[in-house]
Amino acid sequence: MDWRVFFKRGLPFRRRLVRLHHANALFFLILSITGFVLFSGTFRTALPSVRVYVRDIHVWVGIVSILPLLYYLPKMARHLKGLKKKQNQRINLYLILTVLSALIGSGLLLTYHRQFSPQVSTVALFIHDAATWFGVPYTIYHSITRSRWFKKAERATSKSTIVSEPMEIDEKNPIYTRRSFLRVASGGIIVLIFSPFIFRWIKPFFPSMGGQVAETASKNKLVPKPTPNVKSSPPIGGGKKGEFRYYTVTEVPTITNQNFSFTIDGLVQNKKRYNWEQFVSLNRDVQVSDFHCITGWSVYSVTWEGIPLRKILQEAGVKSKAKYVKFYSADGVYTDTLTLKQAMAKDIMVATLIDGKLISQDNGGPVRLIVPKMYAYKSVKWLNRIELIEEEHVGYWEERGYSKNAWVKS
Repeated sequence: MDWRVFFKRGLPFRRRLVRLHHANALFFLILSITGFVLFSGTFRTALPSVRVYVRDIHVWVGIVSILPLLYYLPKMARHLKGLKKKQNQRINLYLILTVLSALIGSGLLLTYHRQFSPQVSTVALFIHDAATWFGVPYTIYHSITRSRWFKKAERATSKSTIVSEPMEIDEKNPIYTRRSFLRVASGGIIVLIFSPFIFRWIKPFFPSMGGQVAETASKNKLVPKPTPNVKSSPPIGGGKKGEFRYYTVTEVPTITNQNFSFTIDGLVQNKKRYNWEQFVSLNRDVQVSDFHCITGWSVYSVTWEGIPLRKILQEAGVKSKAKYVKFYSADGVYTDTLTLKQAMAKDIMVATLIDGKLISQDNGGPVRLIVPKMYAYKSVKWLNRIELIEEEHVGYWEERGYSKNAWVKS
């Protein structure tokens, strides 16, 4: 990249296009790095508080990246005219513009997702992911094959392709030059590097590829296993539509009969503490509800089985001073809060089964909170304590920049 082009004025049309190309490349590089950092579960666990700042950088760079595109559009006709006899470059231009348009459009929808229904966010996330998994490898390939060192290598190898004798060229006997080999090899290496990530992303959409991950797969070895209600197995919701993406801010806790506990305390008349055998014997209800993540994905028509939160609170006897309900995770770090009025909603559940099976460890099992009408950062995983409190508590992600207003737009 020629950095001097950014500081020169009065450039001819071709050089202005070069400057625009460099600006797009720089923005795309920053967006790719921050995007993969946000995608990384390791980063989320190691530096969760930094994630909010990385997300803000990603969003604002994405918004600013619209400017070069707007600057280019009036000049596009003149540029295409200059590429009239360069079909490969025209195709490349169309591909890049398609990827950028898809990323920017879907990115804006995801940024302002609160203004739209979860269904819109789901489609936008799919488009954003698809454009990313195609666009990033293609851009890397494009950058490599257009670099000076690659062109130098092509020129060096092209000399060796001169044949000493005439040879017939047809479809069965093509000339496969070293230049072609370099390009195919570069593309192949890039595909090999990205294929595991692309396969992991695309797998949930194709059950025949093993996309439907069994929720019973868990390191939580708890006995006895809860017997599902007849409405759970088979699930009255028909089985969840979509796949969960598993996040955590710590190492996933392993819960056993020896360390499991579930406590209700604070400003209540009757403090309670259950071991697993006691907890699994409690009467459970069944409900069908959707699950929405703040990052844009959703899982629909999930059949949850568990204890309604309002029933737990009513049996505990809430004292008049109590104004908030605080939830604790067994990871020892994560907490969140609902107002007492919010906590009395009919569909908030302390769940133990999903579609008739014990909630997996990665998905927050064996016990997790479900708050269907709010984003998932309110649905505390590995729930092991409910405390009634008088003063408001700021939850883990709210403390790190997330909105206290977690309501999903209906």
